[in-house]
Amino acid sequence: MSSNPRYANYQARVNVRRWLKAQGRPCWICRAFGRTGTIDYSLPAGHPYSFEVDELVPVSLGGSPTSRSNVDATHRCCNQWRGNKTVEQVLRMAGGTRSESTPPPTESVSGVTSGLLG
Repeated sequence: MSSNPRYANYQARVNVRRWLKAQGRPCWICRAFGRTGTIDYSLPAGHPYSFEVDELVPVSLGGSPTSRSNVDATHRCCNQWRGNKTVEQVLRMAGGTRSESTPPPTESVSGVTSGLLG
């Protein structure tokens, strides 16, 4: 049995990842910071701008890693920057919103690492 709750039920995690990837969603963190958040889903795992599943309520704070209502798409670098910050903390820092109805800005994702990590 895995000690990491993300993989305690491996097939459920694979299913939620496939479900989220199939939607082709933008990075919610980039969107909060006013960027388009476009994710290149063809990038290999480990690339800074590759797709990762982000738990909106972090696992470390009791969130489910397999619940569709608790996940959204992020870039790897954005997910690493976020760590276990709450959605509310990220939105306060960004002055943004997680609303999917917000039209995307015309900026590209380039520079997000320096904007978030710098």
